[in-house]
Amino acid sequence: MKIAIAASGETLDSQASQVFGRSSHLIVVDLVDGDLKDVKSIPNPPITEGGAGIKSARFVGDEKAEALISGSVGPNAFEVLKQLEIKTYQMVPGTVEQNLTLLSQGKLEELTPSAPQGRGMGMGGRGRR
Repeated sequence: MKIAIAASGETLDSQASQVFGRSSHLIVVDLVDGDLKDVKSIPNPPITEGGAGIKSARFVGDEKAEALISGSVGPNAFEVLKQLEIKTYQMVPGTVEQNLTLLSQGKLEELTPSAPQGRGMGMGGRGRR
């Protein structure tokens, strides 16, 4: 199974990232019978652009990944991943390698779409009255 994981660096020893679209790297690996093969580290191209999550989701699809591990995935990126039939899993604090091992053991929770969030601090521009 080909897996992409959002990472804070470019190696298997890097920390798994809490964010998807703005993670510094995406690490793509083939998981074969619990072994990690063909590890590829890719700087996340849209990290500084608007719509980073959607672009990152398309990028993961272009890499032919079947699963993604990340801390959070926005609703628009989640929809793209869903359309591409890429399952998403909740990372746990730790390294990329630890998270890949947990996924191979079936110990990571599958993510569900997060509710759409408004901008700002949730005040809706109303302020105090």
